[in-house]
Amino acid sequence: MKKYFFFIFIIALNSYAFDESHLNRLLQTKTCEYCDLSNADLRKKNLQKAKLTGSNLSGTNFSGTNLKEADLSFTNLSNSTGYIAKLYKANFEGADLTGVKLNGADLKNSNFSDANLSKSNLSNTDAAEIIFDGCNLKFSKFKAANLTKSKILGSNLFNTDFSGANLSNATIDSVDLTNSKLVNTNLNNVFFYNSQLSGINFAKFDLNKNNFINNIMCDSLLPWKKNKVMCE
Repeated sequence: MKKYFFFIFIIALNSYAFDESHLNRLLQTKTCEYCDLSNADLRKKNLQKAKLTGSNLSGTNFSGTNLKEADLSFTNLSNSTGYIAKLYKANFEGADLTGVKLNGADLKNSNFSDANLSKSNLSNTDAAEIIFDGCNLKFSKFKAANLTKSKILGSNLFNTDFSGANLSNATIDSVDLTNSKLVNTNLNNVFFYNSQLSGINFAKFDLNKNNFINNIMCDSLLPWKKNKVMCE
């Protein structure tokens, strides 16, 4: 019986291990498309302009790694960690980043079109001019993040935390921000178009009716109203 459980344990370990030949290929050539790199240690590596399309990087640790201009499209990065990683102009199109931790990362000009970032943490990131187009950002965190001139289009941001974030000059169109937190958020020159903005407190912001165009705002507090907007 003990041998049986030991055998099962070894199988379980192997099922969560990366392919060492794939890792060596990546480190030597910076190209490893459709590779198994799950749970690999990629900390502080120089992988600038690496090509990783379609690879499995779930559970990897790439904290402090240089992935500037890397192609991470359609990768699985779920539950991975990239603290203070350099991800300038990285391409995450169609990637699965569920539960990813990117606190303090440089995400300027990166592309997350059609990516899944639910329950992710992008707090304290520099994400200026980032692109979130058609993304799932439910329950994600952007505390104290720099999101100036970001493009947030057609995305689900239900219950997202933007406390202390800088969203000045951001483009926000056709998104669901229901119950999101905007405590001490910078909304300078932000306009909301065609979006679901219910359950949000806008009362303390220097905004007027011109900042809101064709939105749904049930149970929200607005600067020009004393009471919540009520919807049937």
